[in-house]
Amino acid sequence: MISIKITCSSGGYMSFSRPCFVFVIGCFSLSHVYAQTSPQDDKKQSPSLVIKPITCVVKSLGDACQMKASVMWQSPELQDVCLFQDKQQLKCWAKQNQVSEMVDVTLDKTMVFSLRDTKQRTLVEQTIKVHALSSRKYRRKLKSDWSLF
Repeated sequence: MISIKITCSSGGYMSFSRPCFVFVIGCFSLSHVYAQTSPQDDKKQSPSLVIKPITCVVKSLGDACQMKASVMWQSPELQDVCLFQDKQQLKCWAKQNQVSEMVDVTLDKTMVFSLRDTKQRTLVEQTIKVHALSSRKYRRKLKSDWSLF
C-alpha cells in the first residue's frame, strides 16, 4: 500500500501554494476522467431516439397533422425493436443497432413515440407536440358582456 501525505496549508487558514494547488486539482481531474471512462459504463449505455420535427402546427386543434418525420435511433448492441406511436406499431427493425430513415406520421394531438423491444419493454421514448394557430381556448370575444342600454 502506498501512502501519500500532502500538506498545502499554513497555519489555521486554507492557503494553497501554486504547485500544491495545481497538483491537487490535477489529481481531482484525473480521478474524474477515470470515473467517466470506466468499462462498465459502455455496457450500461441505453438506446437513444431522435425524431424530428418535434412539433407539428395545425390550423386549429383537432385537425390532423400529416408529416414525414426523420427517425434516428441507436443502441450499443444489435436488437429487434419496433417504433410505436402511443399504442400503434409504426415500423420494426431486425438485428439493428443504428437506423436513420423517414417515416410517415399522422397526429391529431400531442403523442408519445417509443422504441420497444420484442418483449414490449419501452427502451426510450420521445414526445411530439401538436400546436394550433388559432386556439379555441383564447378566442377573442366579438362583443362585450355588458351594455348601457
